[in-house]
Amino acid sequence: MKVLAINLLLLIFLWVAAAWDMKYRRIPNLLVMAGAAVGFLLQGGAAGAGGVLAAIYGMLVGLAILLPGYLMGFTGAGDAKLMAAVGTFIGPVGILQAAIFSIFIGSMVALGFAFSALVMRQSVSPWGRYSLMFRTLVFTGRPLYIPPADGEVMGRKFPFAVSIALGVTAWIVWQ
Repeated sequence: MKVLAINLLLLIFLWVAAAWDMKYRRIPNLLVMAGAAVGFLLQGGAAGAGGVLAAIYGMLVGLAILLPGYLMGFTGAGDAKLMAAVGTFIGPVGILQAAIFSIFIGSMVALGFAFSALVMRQSVSPWGRYSLMFRTLVFTGRPLYIPPADGEVMGRKFPFAVSIALGVTAWIVWQ
């Protein structure tokens, strides 16, 4: 029963964050902090000091998973903080597994964006840029990053909180 309540509150929190991210392209710090606080309270209530410790470890693992993406400019700070807040609900192992689901879903969304440039001619295609980066890697052995051009479909931001919400929901169902 406790797990059901934790999962239900987690899903409500996640889908509110995802809806907010879709509408405003950001996740408010107050929402993330409130979610993390609820995660700590639920874990503490369900398992005592061990639950609080699991929430701390889950928060740290969740932050560590998306922090490199934030530092390289691939994700926003709100996404990294949201993943950390989710970690307070499901602990370190759960957040690692749920993050794999979320990153996979986010990758599929990104591929969908890239392939949409083949269909929608009004946006600049990323495939020439990708080809040049790949050829440079193959011929020189050194990676080269070329940022998206103005108007390129991959230059648009997409709300990664939706991928996180879908991934965590899939992980809960998988459990």
